[in-house]
Amino acid sequence: MKQEKKVEKLSLLMDVAKSIMAEMDTISLMTVIVGTVTKVMDADRSSLFLIDKETGELWSLVAQGMSQSVIRLPMGKGIVGYVAQTGITTNIPDAYEDDRFNKSFDLKTGYRTKSILCMAMKNQHSEILGAIQVLNKLDGTEFSEDDEDLLAAFSSLAGISLENVRAYEELEKEKNSLEIKVQERTKDLAEAKKQSDDLLLNILPSATAEELKTNGKATPRDYEVVSVLFTDFKGFTKKAEKLSPNALIDELDRCFYYFDGLMDKFHLEKIKTIGDAYMCAGGIPKANKTNPFDAVLAGLEIQGFILQMQEEKKQKQELYWDVRLGIHTGPVVAGVVGMKKFAYDIWGDTVNTASRMESSGEVGKVNISGATYNFIKDFFDCTYRGKIPAKNKGEIDMYFVDRIKPEYSKDDLGKEPNELFLQKLKEMK
Repeated sequence: MKQEKKVEKLSLLMDVAKSIMAEMDTISLMTVIVGTVTKVMDADRSSLFLIDKETGELWSLVAQGMSQSVIRLPMGKGIVGYVAQTGITTNIPDAYEDDRFNKSFDLKTGYRTKSILCMAMKNQHSEILGAIQVLNKLDGTEFSEDDEDLLAAFSSLAGISLENVRAYEELEKEKNSLEIKVQERTKDLAEAKKQSDDLLLNILPSATAEELKTNGKATPRDYEVVSVLFTDFKGFTKKAEKLSPNALIDELDRCFYYFDGLMDKFHLEKIKTIGDAYMCAGGIPKANKTNPFDAVLAGLEIQGFILQMQEEKKQKQELYWDVRLGIHTGPVVAGVVGMKKFAYDIWGDTVNTASRMESSGEVGKVNISGATYNFIKDFFDCTYRGKIPAKNKGEIDMYFVDRIKPEYSKDDLGKEPNELFLQKLKEMK
């Protein structure tokens, strides 16, 4: 759900780019920016202060919850003054615990400021133009690092838009060099749009993202041969109880960050993480014939990485993870469904069977189904486990992948393919 929420907000940012770039005067643009950032950040209120270059003060006409009159603050005073002066993002869980916070407004109006996220707004030359301040998450939680990243993307877009408006207002007075300056600002907008597109492409496959932007929806596709890989940490809940939340997230992030790096290397598509489980697949969104091999090679490398982590943890006498890993190959349907909170996903019995391969496996092993084995058996040494009972699936032929066959292996342990192996895979494509 967190990833889906992020996609929804990124999609909203792309729409916002068009609306704020349509504004051609500073006050109108400030109004749109404040109204939009409140919605994007799921906040209760927002305000936008700009730097007056002539006086060195901060000023605003747009601060939600305050009267529509010019507000002026000395540079460096209060939270927004501090951020505008230093450029340092300030994320405050409890405003009343921060000495820079001025409680007078709350006392006057009865409003209760709780959490504050304040960030400098800069132009394309990294010059500070002012500061955007958002107050009180609607769900009562504190502003997170994801919120900071989202506000940074919005602030970048708003800063470029503000520079565009200022340039337009100047050019209304001075018509000279209009064409050159508009071209420069248009280039900045294109770069900002590219940043938003890149964020979207980090979540969805490129073809799916493009189809969504063009048509507003993506048509699900059938794939005949897809290899689905699941990992899961054995005893995660009990071990997690012995770690602080920060240490737990750091450990998961280290593992999943490494897994993410294998996606491009082995032509796999990350589907999602569910708690401590990691799910990916080969053969989508672009179909190929090598996905069973790609998934197994990735599985061997994942278990090798986990083994290395275990050795490090044992030497430090720290808790370490044991990972089960399962792979199954078969048909799936892939795509994006619904109108909001887009997320690329796959469906079908193949997904369920792959999950059973993981849960029926053993730690440190790559457990594969008979279907996957039939694809890769000529390249890997495997141990037949027999027909293993799997929940809601009956008995399934299962195999442990021991190693790459010696004639196809670059190393003695059989974990890395040699040139002959890679050439054979190339011929399959």
